[in-house]
Amino acid sequence: MTNYLVSSYSLLSSSRNAVSKIQQELTIMQKQSTTGRLADVGLALGLRTSQSISLRSESESVARQLDTNAIISQRFAAMQNALQSVADTGNEFLSSLIANGTGDPGVTANTQQAMASLQQIVGALNSSSGARFLFSGAATDQQSIAFAAAAPATGTVDTYFDGSQAQADTAAAFAAAFGVSQSDEAVSSITESDLEAFLDGAFEDLFESGSTGAWSTNWSNADDGTVENRITDSESIKTSYSANEEAFRNIAKAYVMLSDLGAENMDDGARQLLTSRAIETLSQGLSQLTQMQAEIGGSQSRVELADETLDARHNVLTIAISDLEEVDPYEASTRVTGLETLLETSYTLTARLSRLSLLNYL
Repeated sequence: MTNYLVSSYSLLSSSRNAVSKIQQELTIMQKQSTTGRLADVGLALGLRTSQSISLRSESESVARQLDTNAIISQRFAAMQNALQSVADTGNEFLSSLIANGTGDPGVTANTQQAMASLQQIVGALNSSSGARFLFSGAATDQQSIAFAAAAPATGTVDTYFDGSQAQADTAAAFAAAFGVSQSDEAVSSITESDLEAFLDGAFEDLFESGSTGAWSTNWSNADDGTVENRITDSESIKTSYSANEEAFRNIAKAYVMLSDLGAENMDDGARQLLTSRAIETLSQGLSQLTQMQAEIGGSQSRVELADETLDARHNVLTIAISDLEEVDPYEASTRVTGLETLLETSYTLTARLSRLSLLNYL
């Protein structure tokens, strides 16, 4: 015969322990029914936890790459908008040059439009996206054009750029070649051959790039280096362009030809030569600009394709993580209901046991 010691204390302790376990399990199930995910991934998966960590790390890496690509796409879109505005202004000016002719009213109109167009390209080249400038090459933290474009004083080309060394050098080169300033009436005596020699020589030098070029000294703060960004694990693309590109220099050169070389004081022959050279130079610059737009468009397509691949990869990783960590919300909710019912029953039983006493039977 075996003796068993039974007491109300042991009965109460047993029921309390049961209630505590039910409460713990209920907390876990409530969390799982709310989040749809294992409450304690490490405890539930055991050795497979490392697999879950690896999948989540890869998923976060893909998500970060998608965020980076979104910034790159935004930068390319801003570039395209700026380039299109330069192209639209250039094409409009080109049409005006052809339509206005080389008479006095036409040359005056061309001069004024060239001033406005030059101001426009300066503004476009100083465009930024976020805190980064679009056309500064590798030096994305500074404006690409070294000076701020200012509104021209009435009838005064010389004050068009506020404190611009570029214009001072143009005036100096003109005076050295012809012995007069652009506003001097003696400009009418400049021959076509002399003007052509100036355009191909001293004036051309004013738009040379490179570390010692006048363009880099007087106009541009941009760096010739490029920035490349990774768009996938194995693919990188060029994401910066420089104001030192020949397209921009040719377009600016054409505007300066008609805004700052005294076209209004030239004779008909020199005017025709200057206008034809401006048309030729501007057309070349706009053609080069179109090539740049096409290159950026190709980069945009590559980013879109990379995003499609990354999205598909992210979806696969999400499914894999779901298979490891997610729980059936309906099942978890049903379990919560069952545990709540069991907990209420345990409370009732505990209350009854707490009222038991041997004194009731003595």
